[in-house]
Amino acid sequence: MAKEQPLFKDATFWLNKICVLPYTDEELDAIGCLGFDMAKNKEFADKYMSYLMEKRDLINQHKRVPFSDLNLQLYRKVLEQPNMEQIPDWITMPDAKVSANNGIRARIIKMSQNIQKNRDVPVDTKSEKLRG
Repeated sequence: MAKEQPLFKDATFWLNKICVLPYTDEELDAIGCLGFDMAKNKEFADKYMSYLMEKRDLINQHKRVPFSDLNLQLYRKVLEQPNMEQIPDWITMPDAKVSANNGIRARIIKMSQNIQKNRDVPVDTKSEKLRG
């Protein structure tokens, strides 16, 4: 039986083709978080990878995007899923010191908090905000 290749290897292959290289130190740290998140949560890994595959057309357009921006977009899409059961601990229980030293992590944590806040607001209140 052939050994299954980790999904993270596929993700980094496509990220290297799509993103501006070389990565910054913050981006390398965020890639480490991504690898950990993908290894610990198959649901997260599958969703992240499927959204990443939607971005492959950037290669044919000869466009390279910053990893930090693309990663934030992909995390947003994954975390916005209403049935997402396991959100990475570093997002739900952030370490303030680590977040202060990494703007990418801080942006993902803030975005996740906003998503959660919007979920917690009753539908009627959301409608009122839109009207007023």
